[in-house]
Amino acid sequence: MKTLRFIVLLCVGISFAIQAQTISVLKRYDIVPETKAYYPVLNRTGDKLLYSSEGYNGLWMYDFKKNIVTEISDQPGAGYEPTFDNENLTIFYRRTSYVQNRKFDAIESFNLANHKKTLMLSPKRDVKQAKNYHNGFVVTAERKLIKSTFGKTTKSIPVYVNNQDLKIYLYRNNKFTILNPLNEQDSKYLWVSVSPDETMILFTAAGKGTYICDLQGKIISSLGYLNAPVWYNNNYVVGMQDKDDGHVITDSKIILISVNGKSKTVISESNEIAMYPTASGEASKIAYNTLDGKLRIAEISIK
Repeated sequence: MKTLRFIVLLCVGISFAIQAQTISVLKRYDIVPETKAYYPVLNRTGDKLLYSSEGYNGLWMYDFKKNIVTEISDQPGAGYEPTFDNENLTIFYRRTSYVQNRKFDAIESFNLANHKKTLMLSPKRDVKQAKNYHNGFVVTAERKLIKSTFGKTTKSIPVYVNNQDLKIYLYRNNKFTILNPLNEQDSKYLWVSVSPDETMILFTAAGKGTYICDLQGKIISSLGYLNAPVWYNNNYVVGMQDKDDGHVITDSKIILISVNGKSKTVISESNEIAMYPTASGEASKIAYNTLDGKLRIAEISIK
């Protein structure tokens, strides 16, 4: 009983600590690529930013320190869910092709030091989002977990989640488990990701809202209506609240929300349609694109 009481008090204490924090947007500024830019992806340290075209064709990287843009790829699909490696030395991205109207995705790497490109995964069907792994990445394709690294590694495979057939698949302890946190037969799960400390899962249920659950599928909190959510750190997530008239998006704002759902802060400005956020809690940065293809950076303070 004492142990249970301690856990309850600890959870309450964390909840109050998050609610007591003050969140401020210190400044906002634009990155101005030569063309319209969408779907930004910040690296862990917040000093590099990937972006693509509206149709995910091509991939570019902006370096905040050098103030330069590097073309990573001109291939179709390259801008869909690219990722940096753990050391921020390599970028992994897709190359999409079609055979008899069937879509295939390969994954290539781009070395930031020498710009060398390497084929890491041959074209396969149903390739999900790659996750950083020691000296490479892990990914599911054709319903199998695939490990791709530069050379051998003895590191254990990290907790990995994705949505397969609109269900949540969790890979942990060398096996896949299907989770259904809402316990409803018709639930359709989108934008699934695991927290940086690998203890929580963030997901959106179509028509229901966005939630956080533990690795057993037990709901921790409901965050309400929030699309394209991503982790800011272990205590906050960021996503977009968008509206449309049935044809086009008429309004969208970027929201930072605590994991308990009780603290909500608007990050974007009221006169812009802000979409598809990405975040680096380590650098206190949130990036997003506007509907008309501008890239904006918000630097924030949480105290």
